[in-house]
Amino acid sequence: MSKLAAFLKRLGAESDLEEAYEKNPQKVMEDAGLSREEMELLKEGNLEKLEKSTGLSSCQKIKSVIKAYDK
Repeated sequence: MSKLAAFLKRLGAESDLEEAYEKNPQKVMEDAGLSREEMELLKEGNLEKLEKSTGLSSCQKIKSVIKAYDK
């Protein structure tokens, strides 16, 4: 799994990480060790490109987001 895919799963599963990302996305992405290209892809917000790059389907992303708010 790519770092970006792992980061997206953590972002959907860990509410503390999501809160930190909302406050300072650049720092959180840097702390996660994402490459400049991965950060740009995430900032762009193009879901189709993210899916192709990470291999994550929409269904997997939705399940991760639901899990984060299931606590």
